[in-house]
Amino acid sequence: MKRLMRHRPSPAMVIACIALGIALTGTSVAAVTALAPNSVGTAQIRPNAVTAAKIKNANVTGAKVARNAITGSKVLNRSLTAADFVASSLPRGPAGPTGPAGPAGAAGPAGTIGPITVRQAGVVVPGGGVAQNGAYDTETVTVNCNAGEKAISAGTGWSDDAADRELWTQRITPIVTNNAVTGYRGTGGNDSGNSSTFTLYVLCYTA
Repeated sequence: MKRLMRHRPSPAMVIACIALGIALTGTSVAAVTALAPNSVGTAQIRPNAVTAAKIKNANVTGAKVARNAITGSKVLNRSLTAADFVASSLPRGPAGPTGPAGPAGAAGPAGTIGPITVRQAGVVVPGGGVAQNGAYDTETVTVNCNAGEKAISAGTGWSDDAADRELWTQRITPIVTNNAVTGYRGTGGNDSGNSSTFTLYVLCYTA
């Protein structure tokens, strides 16, 4: 009867077998997990399988979002600014407080007035009888500018100023209409012993 001889495999044989097993396993896994291009469609994706972490940043555009798919509940609070809204789509807020006054601007050029017209009227003032006795006779005269004109100044004169008589202008007062000077009123006094004409002159211009 023959005996079977037992042989132990050599270390080289063991390492070669292990390497062969790893090589065969990797090939089979690769064969199973490899997918053909364009072979995965919507039907092959489970519901909720694609999450935000699996989508590349800035890779989803407006064209890929269905109408009304994004509602208020899906927008993070305070994540939108005015630049994210269409103009005039937001309601106008209340008026803010009045700001401080700005600095004064530079002075503008000097203005001009229209043509000046001299308006005048006179009145005879008696001489008072005895010359230079302090008993003055006085008379008042009024001059108004025409409609649409304003008065800028006034002056007086006497018919015989050159005679060196006791004649004087007591007062000149402006006539104000609707906050504008439209004429003047003047009063003259005579203590010369002779009658003299007191004249009021008013400078008027077109407003």
